[in-house]
Amino acid sequence: MPKVWKTGDVIEAADLNNLENRQAANMDALAADANLVTAVAGINSLIAAMKSADIMVGDEWPDMTVTAELDDEWPGHVARQENTEKIESVAEDDGVITITLSVPVSELNDFDAGGGWGVHKWLGIGIRPWTSAITGLYYNGSQLTAEDVTEAQGVGLTDTGYFVRWVAADLVLAGDNSQKSKDTFTLKAGTYAKAYYKLKIVEPSDEEE
Repeated sequence: MPKVWKTGDVIEAADLNNLENRQAANMDALAADANLVTAVAGINSLIAAMKSADIMVGDEWPDMTVTAELDDEWPGHVARQENTEKIESVAEDDGVITITLSVPVSELNDFDAGGGWGVHKWLGIGIRPWTSAITGLYYNGSQLTAEDVTEAQGVGLTDTGYFVRWVAADLVLAGDNSQKSKDTFTLKAGTYAKAYYKLKIVEPSDEEE
């Protein structure tokens, strides 16, 4: 057991040498611990980089939340908001986002989305793949921005992690991916694996009409 020194003790040369040796050993141990911490941090950083680059299998995403509770009060968006209000339910399961309508797609309003997106039976849903800021998300390879945050907040999606996905219901129902709007999309973020999603429109059955 190392000697415990008390006030007034006389330190002999041999004791001083032992004390110096113990101090040097402690410093070596601390240096070894620091090197280990640095090495582990470097390995973790490398793993994270490899996951981000899809070289390694990425982390599993948390459960996605989807909602049709959008409130777009902009006067020029009335037709699209009315379409959104015809969504009976929306749910995600194993990468498929199913939007069930209360009316046939043919009864939805035509809406010009502008920007080359065309006149279609547009409606909107909110998607929340995680609870972090959406500016860390890559949607179809493009990073979401503060404008996407503002857009989500503008339709009542104020919880962090939501973005808006506008859906051309007529194209999705027909399986038409020849135009700018597609029925599939991808998400990527940090160490999470690249995730693939597909939209599906369900109309009311004949018995319900």
